[in-house]
Amino acid sequence: MAIFDAREYTTRTYEWAVPTGCPASEFDKAWAVALATYRRVHGLSEDEMPNDGGWLRVYAVDEQVVLRFDVREAGR
Repeated sequence: MAIFDAREYTTRTYEWAVPTGCPASEFDKAWAVALATYRRVHGLSEDEMPNDGGWLRVYAVDEQVVLRFDVREAGR
């Protein structure tokens, strides 16, 4: 007989997009807001950086540069 555990999770996605080719200052603003949101969601202080260098995914899609991170929450 197989023994297993089952888990259910909800994933919350936070995403920002800037136009491809926008000034670097506009991208920097979106990145700063993403970082502030990440810190808030994870209870980090303003001067703490995320431990994981892969906390933010950045990719291009449909004439936009998208900044995104996901938070997995345990189901109820």
